[in-house]
Amino acid sequence: MSARPRRPLRATLLAVCAGVLALAGCGDSGGEEPTGLGESTTTAPTAEPSADPTGTPTDEPAGPTEHAFPDAGVTIVTPPAAGPPEEAALAAYVEFAREWRWSLREVRLSEQLPGLAVAPVVQTVEDSLAYQEENGIRYGGEMVISPVVEEATDNLVVLGGCIDGSAVLLVDDGEERPPDGVDEHPVIPMRVVLGNDGSGWKVNENTLDEDASC
Repeated sequence: MSARPRRPLRATLLAVCAGVLALAGCGDSGGEEPTGLGESTTTAPTAEPSADPTGTPTDEPAGPTEHAFPDAGVTIVTPPAAGPPEEAALAAYVEFAREWRWSLREVRLSEQLPGLAVAPVVQTVEDSLAYQEENGIRYGGEMVISPVVEEATDNLVVLGGCIDGSAVLLVDDGEERPPDGVDEHPVIPMRVVLGNDGSGWKVNENTLDEDASC
């Protein structure tokens, strides 16, 4: 799915959809004292474990960061950034995902959203909100987004990853139910392209495959 959803009810949730860790351990080993030294009258001192010559502890790899926004009903789990462009792009996506999800939850466009995405992406959100208003629906529950960096340059970052909508609810005339298609594909793949034209990072493309599982 790209610009327009194919399934209206679920598409309002997913039309514009905002990473992964390794832990290292260390051990030691030892051996038995050699035999055949019975005539020796002295005993060699036991060697002490060698210390880090730098005198500094070894840093563990960074893990993912969880950004929880209960007011918007979304949690974004971002991977460690490999450099400043990735870090800035991921931060921009977190803000976009929060304002997008908040908009669908409150059924009104966030004032911050136009500054976080290009006009076509914002228009898709507005179209989704118009559908919600016309049909008297809104979204509750919790969405979890787990992006991963697939490509990064100084002014372009491509994100893949997964969106978990298994806990999202559609509220229709006061009744809650899962959105259409969520039972079949609760976790779906995502692709987001962010660009920086010199004025800051913005979401340029947001594609979600609601017919596939992640």
